[in-house]
Amino acid sequence: MKLSIIPTLVLRSVMIALLFAAPHASFAADNSEAVIKQLIDQTSTELDKLYKAKRIGDRPALEQMIRTEIVPHIDQQRLTQRVFRQYWQQIVKANKQDDATRRVIDSLVRTYAVALSSYSGDTLSVISVKEDGDKSQARTRIRRPNSQIIQVDFSLSNSGGDWLINDMAVDGIVVSLTLFNAIKPVFEQQGLDAALNAVSEADAAPPVKDGSAKPAPQ
Repeated sequence: MKLSIIPTLVLRSVMIALLFAAPHASFAADNSEAVIKQLIDQTSTELDKLYKAKRIGDRPALEQMIRTEIVPHIDQQRLTQRVFRQYWQQIVKANKQDDATRRVIDSLVRTYAVALSSYSGDTLSVISVKEDGDKSQARTRIRRPNSQIIQVDFSLSNSGGDWLINDMAVDGIVVSLTLFNAIKPVFEQQGLDAALNAVSEADAAPPVKDGSAKPAPQ
């Protein structure tokens, strides 16, 4: 069974924005605004290299880039908790936290690779960053070559001195909520194991109608 998880446009835009926002190990920043701005400069070059080398369609190369450049800088457990929401306690009770996190991240890697393959020279800029203690909301904007504008918002938190992404929204569509809405009926009708398997089978698919999505509480 293929499960429609995140709208294709959303996944593509989030993938590009995440790649632009993937931290590089060679620098440290004291605040989230510095992180976001420096990350854009450092990582857009790598994406352009693949694009100009005509390797954007190289699936193994894309997935490796995602795992190396992006995954280490996502708060994986927090994002997974946001995806499963009220079902998270069932996952904890079954001692399947690591399994659930792995499946969510594997799904994102696959769908991000599909989304990234359509990159065609998009540029990203930082609009604003609002930091409140160890939490931050960063608003960025993707401009496509045809001048289309896509708004991408990041939710970040400071974990042990590192600013990590724990959720994101594209034009108001929140990734964790869209994932949750997709697996919710599976969880309710078939249970935990079926929902975990559904996440494992998830791929980029036609848009899911979820325009009223709102960020989960931090």
